[in-house]
Amino acid sequence: MKRNPAVKLALSVGDCLTRWPACTAPVAPGWTVWPQTTVPCCLTLKARVPTIQTTIRRRFAGTAVPARANGTSGRRPDDLPRATDDHLSQQRRIGLAAGGDPAFRTGTQLAAMLLARDISSQEVTRAFLARIDALNGDGGFSVGSRPLTGTTPNTDIPVYGDNGKLNCFVRVTADLALAMAADADRRLDRAARGGAPVPLGCGVPLAIKDIFAIADVELTLGCPLMQGNIATGDSTVAARARAAGLPILGQTHTGPWTWDDTCPQTANPWRRTKAAGGSSGGCAAAVASRLAPFTVGSDTANSVRNPAANTGASTIKPTFGLIPLYGVTPLTVSHDHAGPICRSMSDVAILLGILGGPDAQDPRSLQAPPRPQAYPLAPRPGRKPFAGLRIGSTIETERSPPPATWAPGIRDRLRAAVEQFRALGAEIVDITPPVSDLADTSYFRASAPDPFTGEPVAAAAVWETAENAYVLEETYATTAADDPRLEGAVRTRFRRTPPIGGVAGKDQLIRRAAAFTREDLLGAYRVRREHCEKWARIFAEQDIYVMLWPEKVQTPPDRADDFTGGFSGIESSRTNATGWPTVDVPIGRDANTGIPVGLNILAPLGGDALAIQIAIDYQARHPYHLDIPTEL
Repeated sequence: MKRNPAVKLALSVGDCLTRWPACTAPVAPGWTVWPQTTVPCCLTLKARVPTIQTTIRRRFAGTAVPARANGTSGRRPDDLPRATDDHLSQQRRIGLAAGGDPAFRTGTQLAAMLLARDISSQEVTRAFLARIDALNGDGGFSVGSRPLTGTTPNTDIPVYGDNGKLNCFVRVTADLALAMAADADRRLDRAARGGAPVPLGCGVPLAIKDIFAIADVELTLGCPLMQGNIATGDSTVAARARAAGLPILGQTHTGPWTWDDTCPQTANPWRRTKAAGGSSGGCAAAVASRLAPFTVGSDTANSVRNPAANTGASTIKPTFGLIPLYGVTPLTVSHDHAGPICRSMSDVAILLGILGGPDAQDPRSLQAPPRPQAYPLAPRPGRKPFAGLRIGSTIETERSPPPATWAPGIRDRLRAAVEQFRALGAEIVDITPPVSDLADTSYFRASAPDPFTGEPVAAAAVWETAENAYVLEETYATTAADDPRLEGAVRTRFRRTPPIGGVAGKDQLIRRAAAFTREDLLGAYRVRREHCEKWARIFAEQDIYVMLWPEKVQTPPDRADDFTGGFSGIESSRTNATGWPTVDVPIGRDANTGIPVGLNILAPLGGDALAIQIAIDYQARHPYHLDIPTEL
């Protein structure tokens, strides 16, 4: 098949996607930026290398709290790395005092206990494998897909169904995990004897979403028709997990082709009749259910933040390109992000430090702003850690979806969280989100209408279609005669949209992309840049450091054997289209349903460490992330 010149441009214009205009986003009190930075709209925070001469310090390769400016805290700068060491020591003591099943410790507690050799990685890994064996089910149960017409399930396109248990993992790699745990123990033992330091987190088990390749392990992309598809090599995420000594427990459930915001095959451990949220639902539910301490999912439009919010987990959708996506099934290449989902934000910081950083195999990662030497782990001291911070909030100003459709219990928790931030010293500024022109055909439309519907085509549809057609062209060109399994699997991605004029969904994609001109694609990206400029101006003009906004505002739907339909949240273009980092933290539970509620914390491009530090400070005072689900 001849490749359309217009879609070839989709990757060549990637450079412009991260060249946002410079802004004067403020630096938070007590923080310093990298000197002479040329990264626009970036709060890449400076972190000092720890100089602590303690036993724990000598055993891991630097993780630090970003340095505060001299004279702002009344403490010597050298005290700051000590706060990180003190935090790890405190978390170690908490983990030891709790006793019992190590699967109920946070990743940070386990990391500290492993460094001190209080416990072995093999013990920890076996504890999680035992819980998976008891609570997950076989992971492989599938049913026929809901048909486009009629009521008889379409057995030609099976999807994963309810196996009667939590169904977080689609497959478990127990032998691999135990072998990696044994190797991690050897590395930790050598470090304890004064040998080479190990990364903080070495020996803490990890689960990975079923779109990240693990060498010689099945990779099914959330679709049972892909059974038997064996990865020939590691994704960058899997390779970095191996290098850091994180035992890989297995792969977690996602909707077919990660195109799903409910992940209905996975139970929400707070109410098993409800969806966990998607598409990284298996990751979030595994963390909440204490089946894994570390997980990594992907986020193209809420896909780590949505399930984390619904299950009480903590996560970050990092700055675009921060975690390389080599070896990951793409969805929309300029929106796709990999993101850690863990119990606490300290856990998230540890995993982000391991997985982040450029990789020549993924050009997108080479465009990301420079990252700090380390991400924060410890909360800042005092009763008002947010004193002097102007923080934006859209809780009272969001209008899409209409406020009348929000679940009352979710709105109550969001408002309570804003008051909690205010009580911690923040100055809260109500922000009205700018109107998005990305889907507005009166603002921009492609030069020709949709070849199938005759309707105008908006900017977002232009680049999304072009990027998908370019990246997945060879896959979509596969016919049933070439590979019936792959052909069927591709059809699962389009089964919700009836074919137009008898033309299958994958063919519609290719034909639509071919209708776009170079001018269409460049014009669509210009609209996207203008959208980013709107957000940059808001941060600069309102003098805010981060912004609070809702994740999902409606109760997760009931589970079904197929797509259950979406449930409303706030549109994600402010973080996926801009590439800006966004943390989601649990802020309590809906009093009417008992299901957790999540709050997003948006920071400018490269401001991952700032968002993480604020979330860590909040969790130290409001530890909702430690709540245990009611239906385990």
